Amino acid sequence: MKYTLLLLAIFSTYVSNGQTAMEIIEMMYKDAAKIDGFIAEINKEERLEDEVIIQLSKVKLSRHPYKVYIKQLAPKEGAEVLAFITSPPTKATVNLNSFPWINLYLDPYGSLMRRNQHHTVFDSGFDLMIKILKFELSSELSIERLERKEDVVWLGKEMYHLELSNNDFGIIQYRVKPEENVDDIANHLHINAYAIIEMNEDIDNYDDVEENQIINVPSHYAKRMILLIDKENHLPLVIKVYDQQGLYEKYEYNSIELNPVFAPNEFTEDFEHYNF
Repeated sequence: MKYTLLLLAIFSTYVSNGQTAMEIIEMMYKDAAKIDGFIAEINKEERLEDEVIIQLSKVKLSRHPYKVYIKQLAPKEGAEVLAFITSPPTKATVNLNSFPWINLYLDPYGSLMRRNQHHTVFDSGFDLMIKILKFELSSELSIERLERKEDVVWLGKEMYHLELSNNDFGIIQYRVKPEENVDDIANHLHINAYAIIEMNEDIDNYDDVEENQIINVPSHYAKRMILLIDKENHLPLVIKVYDQQGLYEKYEYNSIELNPVFAPNEFTEDFEHYNF
């Protein structure tokens, strides 16, 4: 009798809540893969050392081929970046909207462009976070750490509320392999490259590691991750990432327009609405 009541309780909870957390994640994977591009205002909050950097930017992104245009709205209003993923990599075009009043052509993976940033300009979309989630949720044990919380309303949108907890999050040691740089290590371990630099006083930039060097790295991308997923387009429009110190980074995608029709020259310096 007790067993029957338990089954009924589980069944009624499932029905009242609708999809499970993992079913929502699978919908997100599927629909995010269909996106050819978007336009959005991205509110970004990242902790660097003991300082929190907040930026609001308008972002245009095309995935096929991968191109991105970013115009900062605050605090450095009017600064622009235009970049492409190519092989070999090409320089990104940067308009600082300040001295020296000329376009700069910089390595999008270099330390200068990534100063005061957790990520490169190419991580402005959803692909990186989905890649990390697929890795984190690749086992039955990790799936058990994913919970569906009570749905919320964010900026007038009905949102699924999911939380992923890694209670075993900590700092572990890693031996650098031949020809690896910090980005290679981060990609291999599915963690944040900037976090590696922050955890190691003797690493000053993304190329500052040597073969067989023992370095500190986080055991997971996050100790806790909160996702607010739009019930209509199934995209994670709010992403909050926590480490052992608290909020590490937060991204909010406001006023998102999916699969816009871009002008043929929209990702060029000559586009009429840009100031390159």
